[in-house]
Amino acid sequence: MKLYFQKIGNGQKILLAFHGIGQDFLCFQHFAETFGDVYTIYAFDLPFHGKSIVENANQLLTNQVLTKSIWKDFLITFLTENQIKTFSVIGFSMGGRFALATVEAFPKQIESMTLVSPDGISEHLIYSFATRFRLTRKVFKYVLFQEEKLLSFTKFFAKMHIVPESSIRFAHRMLDTQTKKKQVFQSWTGFRFLKFNIRKLAQLINDEKIKVNIFTGKYDTILPSEKVLPLATKLPNAHLITLEAGHTKILEKVIEYLKKTNKIL
Repeated sequence: MKLYFQKIGNGQKILLAFHGIGQDFLCFQHFAETFGDVYTIYAFDLPFHGKSIVENANQLLTNQVLTKSIWKDFLITFLTENQIKTFSVIGFSMGGRFALATVEAFPKQIESMTLVSPDGISEHLIYSFATRFRLTRKVFKYVLFQEEKLLSFTKFFAKMHIVPESSIRFAHRMLDTQTKKKQVFQSWTGFRFLKFNIRKLAQLINDEKIKVNIFTGKYDTILPSEKVLPLATKLPNAHLITLEAGHTKILEKVIEYLKKTNKIL
């Protein structure tokens, strides 16, 4: 596996940054420009995104998955080539899975972990249904690429209050082109093995005394604050901060918060 990354800043602290679904390294451009004197940031284009190259990434293969062992092997090579010994991680939304997987793989090298409206702690029933089994992955793919079927399903989810209306609108923006649909399908199915035993992960974080910051948005209906509680409640020293933001604006609010409080991740 080969992933594109952009190195930004010249600070002493090393920070690996992982963006959300449908984004690329530019997700962290403003953050890097703001704090480039504190951090040297390696902002990645994750698999199926941006300039990253993954074998057969242009095909819709349901068996094309990223495992934890593949991710660890990639990072071993990356850290060796860039002569990085200790570092911190930040993950937004889907990038939260990659931050968690990195901490799990390299706990003794991690200084801090920052999660921003993270995916990967609690799993939504819809995601589980759509990705866990071969048959349901086929159904997911079929529905995703059939506009009328997709519209019917989202209306049903909204009517049954399974998913908030604002989340439905967000989903439609994420799926308004064939390219975006393809990217969502690849990401949802391709990252399905990046899941965690939260109890064991929390114990690992506590044992290694890894500094943890978790930011959530007060108006975030995509990954609301309660989704982080299974991990946050097991980390007595974690900083849990809720900001006045929805999902799409939360990272900018994190920048404002860090500037205002003069905090270091």
